[in-house]
Amino acid sequence: MAPAHWFFCRRIEIPSDLEKGEEEGFALLELENVSPFPLDHLHYGFRLDKAGRYAFVFAAYKRRFEKVDQAAWKRGDAVLPDFLLGLHANAKGEDGLALVTEKSFAAFSYDEKSELPAAFYAEAREFDGPDGEEAPSVKSQLNRFESIAKSRLGVSRFRIWYANTEAKWVGPTAWFGAVDSSESPVAKVDFSRSQLWKADLRDPEQIEQAQKTERQNALLWKGVGGLAALIAIIVLGEVYWGLSSAYLSYRNSEIAERAPLVEEIQGLQVTSNTLRDFLESDLKPFDMIEALLPLQQHPNIIYRKFETEGPDVLVIDAKAANQTQVTEFKKRLDRFDKIESVELSKQVNKPTGSTFTATIRFKFGAFYQLAGGTQ
Repeated sequence: MAPAHWFFCRRIEIPSDLEKGEEEGFALLELENVSPFPLDHLHYGFRLDKAGRYAFVFAAYKRRFEKVDQAAWKRGDAVLPDFLLGLHANAKGEDGLALVTEKSFAAFSYDEKSELPAAFYAEAREFDGPDGEEAPSVKSQLNRFESIAKSRLGVSRFRIWYANTEAKWVGPTAWFGAVDSSESPVAKVDFSRSQLWKADLRDPEQIEQAQKTERQNALLWKGVGGLAALIAIIVLGEVYWGLSSAYLSYRNSEIAERAPLVEEIQGLQVTSNTLRDFLESDLKPFDMIEALLPLQQHPNIIYRKFETEGPDVLVIDAKAANQTQVTEFKKRLDRFDKIESVELSKQVNKPTGSTFTATIRFKFGAFYQLAGGTQ
């Protein structure tokens, strides 16, 4: 489970004229359009609603996972975001939902268009206070988070779920649960294997290999079961178990022998990625985009594309209903205390609306994050 505060999330509408089976491609295309990074720089996934009209897409920058033991991902059933419970139809209610997980707080708001959340906000839980002091209690942290989330999501009241992120498998279905503050079960939700594949954060090649292995295992067991039914279940079962144990023992010995080489290769790869990342910008583009979201409301500015130029510059390709909205949007940006300057270019005014490019230069250090994690 990856913590919620690592993720950039968005609910998108699926066009009604798409053919069945094309929803995944459209969802990933939309995710790439709103992300300042290509998909191969992200760990991402999505979930479709029952009607297939909306998708909730989520992505986290791969650099977030540098200290995660990704070698264990190959042995796992799935690698998922810890806020997955909030994307289930049972999570929707009259109020918003605040989800407490092992490492984060996540909040959701819902509307009538879909059972998927309309908006999302998350923060990390604190486990260490300043200068070695004791961290605030979970209750006080949750109260602070609720206050901020209500303002950000426009929700007057939250239901509180404490998530149990350990799945219980029943056949091909994974069950997750949550409790309220009285430790009484309040939710029990299930996800099919196909739904988990869509939400799995591993790279497409890893997921494809895991699916292939799972199909091979399923076929293998079916074959063994049929053979055992034809001859002698107990005898053939013992033989098969013995052969499987011998084969697994052989494989484990091979793996153990090659472990030093694999570790060396992985170490070189981590070093290479680290050196490459030092050459790249240490931007926090999602934080930049999130900081600008309140400024695009009234006027309603539609962001179409983001690019970064250096550690403090964000270039936005956007659209407005008219030139007046563009002017008002620039005035709002000029008044933002984190912005040093705003330049508009490529303005095109048509009856259908005005398009423009805004080059926003933030004040030095406004979104720069040091290697130690301080801002």
